[in-house]
Amino acid sequence: METNIILIGFMGAGKTEVGRLLAKNSGLNFIDTDFLIESCEGIDISEIFAQKGEDYFRDIEGKILRDIREDKDDILNVVTRYIDTTSDSEGLIISGRNKPWIISTGGGMPVFNDNMKILENIGFIIYLKADSKAIYGRVQSERHRPVLGKDGFSEKEIEDKLGEREKFYGKANMTIYTEGLTLSGVSGEIEIFLWNKIKN
Repeated sequence: METNIILIGFMGAGKTEVGRLLAKNSGLNFIDTDFLIESCEGIDISEIFAQKGEDYFRDIEGKILRDIREDKDDILNVVTRYIDTTSDSEGLIISGRNKPWIISTGGGMPVFNDNMKILENIGFIIYLKADSKAIYGRVQSERHRPVLGKDGFSEKEIEDKLGEREKFYGKANMTIYTEGLTLSGVSGEIEIFLWNKIKN
């Protein structure tokens, strides 16, 4: 399997956790683009939004994505330009320079700046889909979700935002419905797909 795998979906869909697990089980590399941005800026994304605004964040997000597209056969080269890759972290796994990458994207990345077209050029896109109730249950106690604000958010707000983004998420090559599945269950479905792709 020589294709990069890109995970998209709303916040709380499990992209980072599934990506890490999939990379470990498959011996592939892994990068979380939000982690990459936070490492570059030295602050978390909610602070980037608060201090510099969403437009600033989207500009950085788009630049990183374009850099990956330009060097998609050596993504490690891109990653090392942005961060120190010698230290262990939750957002990065390096298994080998010539191995494909699992790329976990921020929830809004596919929506802006024709990013979906760029993602299509980088690898095979998998949409981890969950409904608003499931997402709300996973993230209701969190306060670091900048798109929905720091002071809490409702299931209806998630439903509305999810509805806005569905037309972008729906362009993925494959959709996995995550309700009722554990992280290992979602990862397992992707692994089965990858294995079948290798055989065929």
